Amino acid sequence: MTSPVLRQVVAGDWTSLNDLHRWAWFPQRSERGWQWLHSFGQGYPGWVLEDEQGVCGYLGNIRQNYTLANARFQAATGYSLIVLPRAKGGSKALLDAFRSQPGVFATSIFNGNDRSAAIYEREGFSPFPEAWANAKIVWPLAPMTILSERVARLQFRDRRPPRELFCASTRPSVPSRMEPLVALDPWLEADSIELFHEELCRSQTVVADRSAAALQRRFSDPDQTVAPVLFGWKESGRLSAIALGQTGKLTERDAPILDVIDIAWIGPDGRSAAVTLLSHLKTLGRRSGASRMRLSLVNNATAAVAGSVPGRLVRRRHVHAYAHYSDAHSPTELWRPTPYDGDFAFCLRAPPVAAVDELPGIRFPPVVAAIGDGCLDRRSADFDDLRLCALRGDGQRVG
Repeated sequence: MTSPVLRQVVAGDWTSLNDLHRWAWFPQRSERGWQWLHSFGQGYPGWVLEDEQGVCGYLGNIRQNYTLANARFQAATGYSLIVLPRAKGGSKALLDAFRSQPGVFATSIFNGNDRSAAIYEREGFSPFPEAWANAKIVWPLAPMTILSERVARLQFRDRRPPRELFCASTRPSVPSRMEPLVALDPWLEADSIELFHEELCRSQTVVADRSAAALQRRFSDPDQTVAPVLFGWKESGRLSAIALGQTGKLTERDAPILDVIDIAWIGPDGRSAAVTLLSHLKTLGRRSGASRMRLSLVNNATAAVAGSVPGRLVRRRHVHAYAHYSDAHSPTELWRPTPYDGDFAFCLRAPPVAAVDELPGIRFPPVVAAIGDGCLDRRSADFDDLRLCALRGDGQRVG
């Protein structure tokens, strides 16, 4: 058997990419969905490994525009590193191509799993942000749904369930306008969003493109079943903070999660507004059937804001956030990434939507009997987190 050949992704690969993602239990996409996602590569959509049997490896690529004062940069983040067993060792070639792409100040992997952590470190990626690279902040919203999910994961540990076990809900949400808190439409509120982005770019930090055009592109995912939600704090016609949330699922056996994709603010007043927006997202998540709200990429500033929202659990496990810098002059000290900088908004699995008259959340038999039979591992972090919530309501735990 010949060694796999590395090449760039082309439009005709989408069926092969879905085969790889199905094998890895990663989200699959329609042909239009792949075209949309690959357009964010800005000419570098990603790379595949191919042998005589077909595509056997993949690493996707997303490039974003950044601003620091008057300087303009680009950075790239990778997603879906998949290598079939017959191409073992092929991750090195994929990561070499990713890391060596031209015109970026940094390449990052912000959503790594425990199996890939050693690979990224071996290939020269460093934990970033260093103090929070192994941390995620989670707010449990529906403890019984999370317990049901735990049972489902045990039952379907090595095989897919025959149907979706949990659905998202179309239940009406909280009011969209409670001034100064407003729901933002990237098209209708384009002028306000543009002014917010321009002011944010004057903050002397490395700022990802949050312009109206950038948000409009993100909101145009053809595979979405539940639209993202964007809230802003607007006083006297000026936005001082925004929060972006998106509902997704990991696999068919997992319950919906409301991911905090972005939280950004301007000045001290904006920070207090950001706390209110994050609390509002939490309320929305609970009412729309999400099992938990999650901030998957944390920095010092967002950790402080999240700490002011009751019920948060700080979970530290494997390192999942890595970066590699093109040279010693990269503005790393001024870069405070949020999930917006990573692949989170692009690679969430679109959840199926329940009918309006169905209850959100649990789509699996009750867990009480299963817990009594010892099916729930009481040594697990999930069980400890949930027991704490049951005892103290909106408890807090760091660990």
